[in-house]
Amino acid sequence: MSINQVRVAVAVLSLALFAQTAFWLLYDIVVRGLPGAWSLWTTGWVPGLSATSSLDLGLAALQLCAGLATLFRTRGAGGLLMTACTVTLGFRLPAVWYLLLDSPSDPWFGTLKGASLSAVGGTAVLAVVISLVLGGLLLLARHMEYEAAAADTVTGGVRPVKVTATASGLLLAVLNIFYIGRNAVTAFQVGPAVLTDLIVGKGSGRSILAVPSPYQWVCLTVLCGAGMLFAARRRPVAPGFSVGLSLFMMPSAFTELWGYAVGTMPVTAVDTAQSLLEFVGSAAVVALIVGDVRRDRRPDDVDLDVMVPAVPTGTAAATATTAGDAGEAPQVTVPARRDADADADADADRPATEAADA
Repeated sequence: MSINQVRVAVAVLSLALFAQTAFWLLYDIVVRGLPGAWSLWTTGWVPGLSATSSLDLGLAALQLCAGLATLFRTRGAGGLLMTACTVTLGFRLPAVWYLLLDSPSDPWFGTLKGASLSAVGGTAVLAVVISLVLGGLLLLARHMEYEAAAADTVTGGVRPVKVTATASGLLLAVLNIFYIGRNAVTAFQVGPAVLTDLIVGKGSGRSILAVPSPYQWVCLTVLCGAGMLFAARRRPVAPGFSVGLSLFMMPSAFTELWGYAVGTMPVTAVDTAQSLLEFVGSAAVVALIVGDVRRDRRPDDVDLDVMVPAVPTGTAAATATTAGDAGEAPQVTVPARRDADADADADADRPATEAADA
């Protein structure tokens, strides 16, 4: 299986996840009409049982962008795919346990009537399986590209600009404070046992694919923590991962701000501040990253960019020395640094360069 075949496979799987999400979004639009569906996404409350929530708007955008970015070989596609895979897995698992724990004698959603839990939950199970397969293929692609890089040249994903990495890491850190703080306050107010029930979502939802707020905050805490780690280490995966999280958060934040503006949702200072930070901050980070990509395009990108780790310098030096002994002209490509931190890494790259000159 070649890397190009893996690329096509992960793109198709991401678009399949988008199709599942988009189908149920369209279902709510058809059943309730566009005004009714918009009321559902902005207020979270409509009569009966629905299929989707405002989070599915962001999830659909993330899955679609990840699939298209992979097909068009856009830089950051690997980070987008990683985010799409983990977010889909995290936010579809609740529907799976809703389906498994539902029973005629004790319906999970009580007496609410509407979308079929069996149908929606069945597609959620399929989405979880696809996400697991997608994750396996991403690991396979990373292994294949590492081997290709070690055998041929010293290559690697371009590290994010320091300013962009700092900005995205700072945004995710502040958001994490909100998410951790809100769950801590909730636990203090209602107690850990009730908080556990809220996270599980028993009897608290009006949409099958929706997740309770405490569960959402737990998932976003983990995701933002991973994004902070990538940004702090300036890993090549960081830009795509940050853009993916932003695409996921912005639509739901916008619908919440809409609900606050028209007075259909109760307004609190914490809710408003969190939604503004998710929407405006995410938009700013996306603008920074897109600007970096446009200023530093690489027309010959052939890999998934963020998945390829740089080959250790010692490997490059050994490869160049072997080629020199065989009478061949070794060609070693050292990845360029794009910011003022390049000088700090010059000593680490010098052995490969000297071996190539030899």
